[in-house]
Amino acid sequence: SCGVAPPRMWGGLTLVGATAAAPAFTGWPLWPAARSPDYGLGDTPDAVSKTFWDLVARANEQPIEFEGTKLTGDDIRTARGLFFYPSQAAPLVKLLKDAADGKPVRPTEPQLRLLKPTAGAGPASDNGTAVFWSVVCGDTEWPRYPEQYEREAVKDKAKYPLYGDFASNIKPCAYWQRPIEPPTAMKTPTNVLTVQNEWDSQTPLVSGQGLHKALKGSRMVLALGGEGHGVYLADPNSCANATVNSYLATGKLPAQDVTCRTTPGAQERRSEIAPQSPQRFPVLADGRF
Repeated sequence: SCGVAPPRMWGGLTLVGATAAAPAFTGWPLWPAARSPDYGLGDTPDAVSKTFWDLVARANEQPIEFEGTKLTGDDIRTARGLFFYPSQAAPLVKLLKDAADGKPVRPTEPQLRLLKPTAGAGPASDNGTAVFWSVVCGDTEWPRYPEQYEREAVKDKAKYPLYGDFASNIKPCAYWQRPIEPPTAMKTPTNVLTVQNEWDSQTPLVSGQGLHKALKGSRMVLALGGEGHGVYLADPNSCANATVNSYLATGKLPAQDVTCRTTPGAQERRSEIAPQSPQRFPVLADGRF
């Protein structure tokens, strides 16, 4: 379920992530606003949004003490993937606000992983990072000049306040060796079934649709309401599972694209993307991209 449109390989994908975060971030305040007595973040979406940005500003002035870590506003902003899960974002933002207000907090283990996904991780986390960058940096050429990244980060932060500057900031790829192999031309039609969640925080819908269009003869299963990067097997309640099962059992594609609806889950799911501060690179918590 990793749908990356060929024109977005790979530098453009990070900015696609920022653009996709914009509607997700705009939509998430609806959840806590409708449950204001439970979360106390605001009675309206606008009030919830103001609470969040006030919290970011406070944390940038005085980092929040959180389970032995000091979190800045940038640390909070870079938990971009969190806002694709409103039912997870609301309690975690409340937790951060309580910590900033000096109240005692007791985060659950899943909540800790959302903000500190490498906590307790072993060498596998480093291995996943190495694999990620070897693919992303080695498959295509990246700009070499830091000044270009700086200009784009300033522009994209204004355009996409939650994550734009992180998406456009400099990556290790700027100093990677040039690709040593030419791209492999795919000339043989293949019966490919792509699977896509509507609210995919890693390879957003527009990117998955681009891949589907590029793979001539492919079919797409689109799970409306589906949250997160993993679809088949990752979400046992996904409406896409039946179609994928049939494809795997028979090798036959559906006659046409399939659009179904999955009920967004209220359960905590494991973090799929690590927060990225200016000193950190984006790491996929489970090694996927």
